[in-house]
Amino acid sequence: MEFFRKKSYRSQILFFSAAFIIATAVVAVMIVVLGSRHSFNQSTCARLAQLVQMKSLEFESGLNSQIALVMQMTKSPAVLDFMVHPYDDRIRDGAVREFASFQDSFLSNSVFWVSDTDKMFYSDCRPAYIVNPLEPEQYWYSMTLECGKPYNFNINYNSELKKTNLWINAVVNSGDGHPAGICGTGIPLDGFFDSLYEDIEPDVSMYFFNNLGEVTGTTDKRILEKKVSVTELLPELDGVSAGGIEDRISFVTSGGVFEIRSVPTVGWYLVAYKPYTAGEMFSGILPVISLVLVLMAVFIITVFNLFLSRILGSMSAVMAKTKDDASSQAGIVGKVRKSVSANLGSIRILGDLLFEQTSAIEESEKHISSLLEQIRVLDSSRADSIQSASDLRESSGKGAEHLSELDAKIGALSECAERLHYANDFISNVTEQTALVSINAAIEAAHAGEHGAGFAVVAKEIRNLAEKSQEHEEEVSDVIGEITGMVQEMRKYALVVKDSFERIVESGSLVSRNFSRMAEAIESQNSLGHTIGDNLSGITESVRKTAAQFSAMKEENESVSDEMTRVSRNAGALLDSAESVMEKIR
Repeated sequence: MEFFRKKSYRSQILFFSAAFIIATAVVAVMIVVLGSRHSFNQSTCARLAQLVQMKSLEFESGLNSQIALVMQMTKSPAVLDFMVHPYDDRIRDGAVREFASFQDSFLSNSVFWVSDTDKMFYSDCRPAYIVNPLEPEQYWYSMTLECGKPYNFNINYNSELKKTNLWINAVVNSGDGHPAGICGTGIPLDGFFDSLYEDIEPDVSMYFFNNLGEVTGTTDKRILEKKVSVTELLPELDGVSAGGIEDRISFVTSGGVFEIRSVPTVGWYLVAYKPYTAGEMFSGILPVISLVLVLMAVFIITVFNLFLSRILGSMSAVMAKTKDDASSQAGIVGKVRKSVSANLGSIRILGDLLFEQTSAIEESEKHISSLLEQIRVLDSSRADSIQSASDLRESSGKGAEHLSELDAKIGALSECAERLHYANDFISNVTEQTALVSINAAIEAAHAGEHGAGFAVVAKEIRNLAEKSQEHEEEVSDVIGEITGMVQEMRKYALVVKDSFERIVESGSLVSRNFSRMAEAIESQNSLGHTIGDNLSGITESVRKTAAQFSAMKEENESVSDEMTRVSRNAGALLDSAESVMEKIR
């Protein structure tokens, strides 16, 4: 608090104005960053949701045709007959022909089957190896027969065939409802998943994974062969339970945006992840509008502070000069007053001597000589006083001119405040138009239905921007009102000071008139002194006349003394007023 008491008013105003500009800029930058990030989250969630939905549909549409062919193959009588009687050559030949007819219909032009009776695995109509369900690598066989579903999927590397495929394993049921064997096809991953990843953005990561969290779909076959966990690739999914995802979920982390969607056809999940990028965060219309508003606010406040600083500087200079002039005038008036008082004392003494020494001619002559000397000194003081009064009147006139200039500058400042009103009205109109645009956008988004969901988010953000702009417009309006009030107060102070200067000019004119009358009295005294010197023979009569003249001179000097006292009081009041004004504007 001691720091602020020592600071002048002008320094405090400039200090708080600078602090307000910095605080406004910081808050505005934070609002722009937070708003940009929120807009990025909303738009990215919508884009990822659309991407995941489209890719899951592409995956399922490509897979469903293969599943339908496999299921049709399991219902073939020739296939069922062979699964039950694998050792009959005639039945085996008919089944091979049946499998061969299906082989060309699969994407991979490949088919496999295995009978639960002999466990012989046939690949592309040729025996390849005997399945051993106890080997870990051939876990798929027992899993397919025991899963209780018509088919299942697995991705693995078949060391016997030296292939890594997406295997569709379908159960062939015997007539009594027990599994008779397995048949299906293997879809090569090289082309199947590559087509899904062709048109996604370079910085978007997308993976298929199963209930165990193992990655089941990506363009990197090494990840599929090693059964890498999806949490190793996307650690932020560590707390997400695959079993709790019924259809789709979206969530935002400190690193980016996630979108997860279930793929019910295969019991998998599809995840897409996009990290934060500064370029996209600040590429929308919201950051641009926010930045423009911030720059406009900082510009308006800065211009206001420059005007305020310039006006305060001009007023301080004018008041300082006024104070100096008032001090000088007070000193001059004090000197004149002392001279008049000294003259009154001398006149009284000289009058007493004249009345007492009417019989002493020689002594009277000496006193007359002394009187003439006093008159010369008085005349010299009178000339100095006239010059001082002229200087006082000239300084007062200059002070009045400076106050007129100050009043003109205050009027210019008032016009600037009025132009700020017009600028604020323009911002208000922009805010209203922005709100109208957000309403129209929301209506169009509603008409568009599901396809307008992303547009509805943009409309909501525009509406929020309009509301915030309206709040800032009201704050700017309040600040402009305060500026207008300050200008009016400054005009009042200028009028008070101007009135004081007018009184000084009037007092200076009165002093000049008094000095003129005093000059006439001094000339009369000088003439009287010379007459006394030339007419020593009639000294008695002359002394009486001189006494009468000195009585009149005494009254005149007392009048001059009273006038100088009044002028001194006016100069003191002017000095106090100047000091008060300077205290307020410093």
